Amino acid sequence: MSRSRYRFADWTTTQDMSTAAEYSAECRTPECDAEFSILDDRGAAESWMYAHMQRTGHNSFWQTHGHPVIISAPPGSILADHVVEHGRVAEPERCRW
Repeated sequence: MSRSRYRFADWTTTQDMSTAAEYSAECRTPECDAEFSILDDRGAAESWMYAHMQRTGHNSFWQTHGHPVIISAPPGSILADHVVEHGRVAEPERCRW
């Protein structure tokens, strides 16, 4: 059995809707370790930053938003049937970046 390597195959990245996005914020003021993280509520993260600023006068924050993604071959591509048939595509040997 031979192994195939698809170096230039098209892939699609979509958000995994079965898992919540995460919003977080941390105060960037020196000596302040305040941070906040919540799932699926951007408004709550922004409210926390505003409330922290009111309480402390700190107005510099690092805000992060992340969500899980699924990478798959797009329907109708060369790899689509292979992915469905085997449940996954063989892992590449190594990234050489």
